[in-house]
Amino acid sequence: MTDTKKKLIYDQDHRGPLSTDTVATLMLLQADNIDLLGISTVTCDMWAKQETAYALRLLEIMGRPEVPVHLGAQEPLVNTKAEAQMRYQMFGSRTLGNEGYLGCFANDGGSRDEVEPLPPPYSQFAKIKAQDEPAADFIIRTIRAHPNEVTIYCGGPMTNLALAAVLAPDIVPITKEVIFMGGGIHHSTSSVNVYFDAEAAKIGFRAGWPKLTLVTTDLAEEVHLADDGKVDYIVDHAQSPIRDLFQLYEQKPQRDNPGRQSFRMPDEMMAAHAIDPSIFSGFDEMYIDIVTHNDGHYGDTSFWDGKRSDDSLGIGLSNPSVKAGRVQVLHGIDKERFRELFLDLMTRPIHRSQT
Repeated sequence: MTDTKKKLIYDQDHRGPLSTDTVATLMLLQADNIDLLGISTVTCDMWAKQETAYALRLLEIMGRPEVPVHLGAQEPLVNTKAEAQMRYQMFGSRTLGNEGYLGCFANDGGSRDEVEPLPPPYSQFAKIKAQDEPAADFIIRTIRAHPNEVTIYCGGPMTNLALAAVLAPDIVPITKEVIFMGGGIHHSTSSVNVYFDAEAAKIGFRAGWPKLTLVTTDLAEEVHLADDGKVDYIVDHAQSPIRDLFQLYEQKPQRDNPGRQSFRMPDEMMAAHAIDPSIFSGFDEMYIDIVTHNDGHYGDTSFWDGKRSDDSLGIGLSNPSVKAGRVQVLHGIDKERFRELFLDLMTRPIHRSQT
């Protein structure tokens, strides 16, 4: 029988104990139609070593120790903590919206090589270990082994993706799809996944992938985790460790602070697209490029519609930059179907390995 599961590399700035990153991980682990080929971590929300510790232990308590984890880029290609803090002090947050989040580059962001103890229900470090192979090499090897079959879910900065594309440009045309969350048109001019490593984003968008699907901050803002009683339903119906995670890190904080604003669901939307793209009503073909000037616009996303004028040189104010990448920008989500899928995945029996 033909294997109909979607082969997927999960590249993620895997922030624990519970975040949009880890919730998306749970969705993909619980989905019957996803063949999770491996998890690669990348510094952003946390330093990559801390993220890797969370990813390994989550796999262990979810009963999925067979999924390999690869430590990825521990620093952006060019950007540094000092520069990120300097830009924020000089220019403030993004032009639109409140996108001043610096991830692990914030003053309280920890240090690159220090891995702090894991809280409940993780409670200890995993017995399973990360693979020796770096994330970029894992991506290259996996794409070459499965040409035209692998989707890369890129839920953090594009650092690992950019490294893989530069080291092995032959993988670009044989990658089935790249799914990325970042950038904005109305809510904000960018997002941390882009401005944390703008140079990597520029390389990633310009690489020429056959299909690059984008979830913007605009779309992600349409659904928040605490909307519509989702958290209480999960706590009441899910099995451990999913129930424990939501109880400790969503339900309890919400009850302690009823005015608390829950986060939007960008990574969960990416996971939903990987699992069932029909939940989204369509997409706009657009071009995108990234500003990399070291000023207040560092990491801004520039969008153009999917048409070029008849200008023989292909330049001008109405045309995209010459190397701008072509992307499919998702728009319109069936919120009820998304909710149903999300709650089903979170409350079905834990999909543990049979080996």
